[in-house]
Amino acid sequence: MDQIAAMRTFIKVVECQSFTKAANQLGISVAMTSKLMQQLEESLSTRLLSRTTRQVNPTEAGQFYYQRSQALLAELEETHSQLTRNNQQPQGTLKLSVPMDFGYLHLSPALPLFRERYPDLKLEIEYSDRRVALVEEGFDLALRIGNLPDSSLVAKPLAMMRLEVCASPAYLARRGTPNTPEDLKQHDCLLYTLTQPDWVFKRDGEQLSVRPQGPLRANNGVALTRAACDDQGIILQPTFIVGDALRSGALVSLLPEWEKGQVGLYALYPHRRFVSAKVRCFIEFVQERYLAPHYWDRKA
Repeated sequence: MDQIAAMRTFIKVVECQSFTKAANQLGISVAMTSKLMQQLEESLSTRLLSRTTRQVNPTEAGQFYYQRSQALLAELEETHSQLTRNNQQPQGTLKLSVPMDFGYLHLSPALPLFRERYPDLKLEIEYSDRRVALVEEGFDLALRIGNLPDSSLVAKPLAMMRLEVCASPAYLARRGTPNTPEDLKQHDCLLYTLTQPDWVFKRDGEQLSVRPQGPLRANNGVALTRAACDDQGIILQPTFIVGDALRSGALVSLLPEWEKGQVGLYALYPHRRFVSAKVRCFIEFVQERYLAPHYWDRKA
């Protein structure tokens, strides 16, 4: 039995909770996966996996072996990586999941520079706002924006972006300019359905929550920004979406004395002591580009 191959297979089976999914991701047969697990358990004289008709779960001993195997393989991979890092560019395929709006508006224009810097690295990108199952679907890394649910994944903060309340000059000329958060209740607000319904404002220790109403609700910030530019109402959106419209004058920032909050840009990846070179170089590239304080507030 190849001990390292068996450990890698065991880790994948535990993460996928399935022999079939693990075999597909490893590029081996289900029969070989089952044989390696049987040999591993026999060599240890210990039952590591509990099998049902629907899924596979580690036993208590299996959970201990899983944690130790992860650490040992990570150490081994890092040893190889450190010996070759100075002479090798990141290579292989980096599979990413990125938010639709952020990916289209900000990541896509930066990809030529990233590809120029790392020519041996191939990219496979899913532009989607869905919460992907990172390990089970074979993603190396996901970029996410906003509040993140607790999970076993590493969530590395990359940048913070302000929220802005804004509307077009023509809308404000027709309906008037709100002077307080409470005034928003008298306006047509364009609502983003993937966040909490209340808009929260802070000033000098004071906090106000307003639940706006309006004629349009959507799950896409770019579409809402387009509607606001077309004089349809007031929006609350992050600067990575409305920044260009504010700089061009198509939209005007409202309630400047009130803080509207921030949203974070995070990199999510499986919990490992050591991060692969291809994941590390992408995170460093994103931080280099978007962590700079001036990026989101840059002038046109």
